[in-house]
Amino acid sequence: MTDKSLTILVVEDEPIIRMDLALGFADLGYNVLEAEDAATALRVIDGGDTVDVLVTDIDMPGDMNGVALASQVRRRSDSCRILIMSGGTRPASHAMPEHSPFLAKPLAAEDVIAALGRMP
Repeated sequence: MTDKSLTILVVEDEPIIRMDLALGFADLGYNVLEAEDAATALRVIDGGDTVDVLVTDIDMPGDMNGVALASQVRRRSDSCRILIMSGGTRPASHAMPEHSPFLAKPLAAEDVIAALGRMP
């Protein structure tokens, strides 16, 4: 993926991991937004910010985990690319939105960009 005009929303409750990914994307030239939980991420999306890529952790505080967030985002936008990450258990493929790959932590921004390049 070479389109540096893309905006990537990183949703991660661990501040150090979120900051590391966000800085990595920014260093690669991408626009970056951050959210610490699903509710904040939906406010960002519903607030009018264009989000081209959602990168979300699965396990987060609040009423909605990352898989549920990914499903909500898919309902709002067919064009947003979604990547789901976790340092824990991989979710069942039927539980994830279509064309939303899973990435195991630890990972770097370059790993996410490589995965985006493999997406349809």
